[in-house]
Amino acid sequence: MKIRKTIKWMLKLLLLLILVAGAIASAISTIWTIIPDSSASKESILGYKSHCSFAPISTIILILIAVVFSYILYRTKFLKIFSKNHS
Repeated sequence: MKIRKTIKWMLKLLLLLILVAGAIASAISTIWTIIPDSSASKESILGYKSHCSFAPISTIILILIAVVFSYILYRTKFLKIFSKNHS
């Protein structure tokens, strides 16, 4: 029975890490898309050369993805995994 609890806890931990990594990666990518870059081949919709030529649209999409990851983390209360009374 202890092995089942351990496996269940490890799977929750893996899912937690995936969600946290997704939220962090989305947030970093959001900032990265709007940074100006003079070596870019095309101008963005806003009229300047940035890392992403779809700058305002991709930024909004990435913000929404980061919000979804964060909402899942908050809603499922994954942060309670490390409490002493985990079941």
